[in-house]
Formats: sequence, C-alpha cells, structure tokens
Amino acid sequence: MSGTLFIVATPIGNLDDLTIRIRKVIEQSKFVLAEDTRVTIKILNHLNLKKQMVSCHEHNEGARLQELAQAAAQGDSVALISDAGTPLISDPGYQIVREAIALGMSVVPIPGPSAFLLALVGSGLPCDKFVFEGFLPDKVSAQKSRLEELRTDNRTIVFYVSPHKLIKNLTALLDVFGDRDICLARELTKLHEEFVRGKISTIIEKYSNQEIRGEFVLVVAGMTANSQSETTEDELRDAIRKELKANRSVKDIAALLADQFHCKKSDVYRLALDEQNAGEQLSDT
Repeated sequence: MSGTLFIVATPIGNLDDLTIRIRKVIEQSKFVLAEDTRVTIKILNHLNLKKQMVSCHEHNEGARLQELAQAAAQGDSVALISDAGTPLISDPGYQIVREAIALGMSVVPIPGPSAFLLALVGSGLPCDKFVFEGFLPDKVSAQKSRLEELRTDNRTIVFYVSPHKLIKNLTALLDVFGDRDICLARELTKLHEEFVRGKISTIIEKYSNQEIRGEFVLVVAGMTANSQSETTEDELRDAIRKELKANRSVKDIAALLADQFHCKKSDVYRLALDEQNAGEQLSDT
C-alpha cells in the first residue's frame, strides 16, 4: 500500500471557483493537511463536507511527515490545501510532496486558481516566456541584489507584493530596471478585482496618493532590445542638472546616473560636461 497525496488548489477569493473534482478528492481523503484550519473549514462548510483537518504550515510542516507516513502505510488518501490558490506556490507543502514521493505515494495535483497565472494572462504582457519570483527579499541590500540579477532577463517577471510594501518595491524596481511597463493585479476573483497597467513611475504616482488595500500581483516586462535606450536624453539631462545643483562633480554624476539609468558612463559624462559648461556660460552673462 502507498496511498495518494492530492495537491488541491482552492479559490483565491471566490468560492464559486470550487470544482466538482475538488469536492470528490476531499471527500475520499482520510484527512486534510490545512495551512490554516480556520480558512479550510469555510471551504468544507461550503461543500457541505465534514473531514478531519490537521494543521500544516511553514512552522510545523516537518512535524506532519509522520502522519503522512501513517497514511501511506495504510494506503489512505490525503488532501493538501493552502489558504488560497495552489499549494507550494509561495506557500508550504514542499516537504510534504517530497516525503510523499519518497514514501511511494501517488502525487496528484488538482487544478484550480493560482494568482500569479491569472495576473500574467490578464496583464497584456508577453506570456510565452516568464519567471515567477514570489516575494522580494525584505532587506534593501538583498532586494537590490536580486533585482540586479533579474534586470537583463528578457522574460516577463511576476512578483507577489504585500500592500504595505507596494511603494517600496515599486521604487526599488524603478531604480534598478528603469521605467518599464508593468501591470498590477489587485484582489483577483474578488468583487473589487482590478488591473492597473502603465509605466512604473505612473503607478507609483497613482498609489502614492491613496490608501493601499488588497493583495497585489506585480507583472513586469522583461528587458527588450531597446530597454536600455528607453530613457530620453531630456530625462537624463534633467537628472544631471539636479545633481550639478547639488554640487556633485561631473565624474561622480557619470558614475551615479550611468548606474541608475543603465546607460554608458561615457555618455553621461559627455552630457554632464555639456550641462556644466552651459551653466557656467549662463553665470558669466
């Protein structure tokens, strides 16, 4: 006997997304491994099912391997359910699946909602190649390092973003990637579902002046052939003039803005000299 582990995707906000198959596999399972039993009980009640629930979250997942082993030994089926969406996608479950495979259990994913896929296909950005990054690191240095690694990736990039970190994450993205096209998907499948599309700077401006609520998925255009030339000369000159007013040297400005705008240091140096000379001529007249 080896048993079966069902990886059950559940609604991310709309209980109407529960399927007949989800009901069947939960019904035939010996017990449910639930990320949060308080959330899973709502799903069971909606399906009019009574089933034993065993909490299984990031802090106790390893301790649940024994229950899984017992189920495998008895040939039982087990349903793995996260709070919302597909288990393992920025959610616990990896250890459970690995152990189920080691125990010889059949592992059967049950399809259903996944927030990042819904955001991706609704974004209007290319879907033929993409990478899912989950949440960015909290530490500023680690966040910048990860974004630098992704900057030259030509695939569409998908992130999860907490509402209280939205402006911070978008600002970091602007600093490293430049002003790319993005799409923010908010409250997917819920009453106030919203897709906001535009340049990073435009969306920062939009959300800087309002209360930020809801969970977000951020979809970012990958680097294209002209990504490094998207900054106009006027934008670069404006930035140079600001730095000159702050009494920075031409050499320092070239190093700073070349990194910020992802362009050649020599090009910034040339423009900075031009702006410096123009400023000196104005002061002499």
